[in-house]
Amino acid sequence: VNTLLKDAGTIADAKTIDKQRAAFSNFSTNVTEVAKSLKLTDQPVYVQYCPMKKASWLSNEKSIKNPYYGNSMLTCGKVTDTLQ
Repeated sequence: VNTLLKDAGTIADAKTIDKQRAAFSNFSTNVTEVAKSLKLTDQPVYVQYCPMKKASWLSNEKSIKNPYYGNSMLTCGKVTDTLQ
C-alpha cells in the first residue's frame, strides 16, 4: 500500500504530462500485482500492454485507450490478461 501511495504522490507532484506518464508506468505495474492477488470487482479487469512504451495498465474495457501516448497512439496496444 505504501508503494502505491508513493507512486500516486509522484504522479500528483509531476509538473509535466511526460513525467506523469513515466510515473504511471510504475504505479500501474504495482497496482496490477495487487489486482492479481485480490478480487477487486465482480467485473473483468483487463491488463493491457503498450509495446512502444513496454508498459502495462489496467482497464475495465476491452478496447484499447493507451494512456502513455494520448491521441497520437490512442489505440496502440493489446490485452495480455483478464483478471476475474
